[in-house]
Amino acid sequence: MTRKEILRYLGKVLAFLLALCLPFVLLIGCIGFVPETTQQSLLYTLHYKLDLLRDTPGGDRILIAGGSATEYGADCQAIADATGRPTYCVGVTAYLGMQMYLNMLDRYAQPGDTVILMLEHLMLRNTGVDYLVLWQACGTDPDAWACVPPDLWLGAAASAGRYLAQRWPTDWTPLQGLHWTSYDYPPGQTPHSEDFGPSGNVITPRTNILEHKYNTQDMVSLSADILDKDTVNAIRTFTDKMERRGVTVLFSHAPLNALCVTSDAAENEAYARAVRQKLELPVLVDYPDAIMDGALFYDSNNHLNTEGAALYTQKLIEGLARQDMAG
Repeated sequence: MTRKEILRYLGKVLAFLLALCLPFVLLIGCIGFVPETTQQSLLYTLHYKLDLLRDTPGGDRILIAGGSATEYGADCQAIADATGRPTYCVGVTAYLGMQMYLNMLDRYAQPGDTVILMLEHLMLRNTGVDYLVLWQACGTDPDAWACVPPDLWLGAAASAGRYLAQRWPTDWTPLQGLHWTSYDYPPGQTPHSEDFGPSGNVITPRTNILEHKYNTQDMVSLSADILDKDTVNAIRTFTDKMERRGVTVLFSHAPLNALCVTSDAAENEAYARAVRQKLELPVLVDYPDAIMDGALFYDSNNHLNTEGAALYTQKLIEGLARQDMAG
């Protein structure tokens, strides 16, 4: 092909991509004029986590990513005290999908940072993305949507009506005036639930509130064959890219309530072994240590209470020490 033909071809490709993106961008733009009323929700903390990634000095950070188990299980200040390195929790919920977090970290992790993928089994199974949760977390924040994988845009567009119906205040009409929802907050001052501390993890004192010390409707069976091939490949591709950038990537199993696990010890070990072999990452908290007593959980089978978080955090610190990352 001649240079002119190549440029013409690239122009057509660019025009096609713009044609795909523009309707979705316009949709987000329109919804952005509807007032948002969920600044104290757990999901809204995604904006604060993105600000932590963007605004905190990079090069020596420990960034803990994963589902909501990260927020309830890792005491960032305790890890920072033990390692002498600023530590931040950037996880929100498993229902945003694994690729969302990989994109966030790819965008903001800097040479010298350490990433801990503290993953719930759901994220390695790839049970899918909840599009309403995705909308509730991202809102109309361009920074958040820039991290959403493009293959989710169509599903997100199809779910926009449900989100708009939920977002629309009962006492508001466009006749009252249109104002664009801005997410441009001063560093460290993005609104988020008071349950969360400045490092992104839950700091509110909490005890077990589950009737039987576990959620009886959320039983878990583990085995070596539940790992999703595409998710494993995405993590390995991400790890290779981070290694070239000078970012260290580590893995840790998120805490799991022992009372909800129906698989036996041999099946659990087979699952853990498959994770080690396929991800090829140093493991900070492995099985059976990540399977913890039911009394240590709060309101779900992977949300630790205050006592449980202290115990799990100590396991993380010991794992970091084995990697020569704890003082």
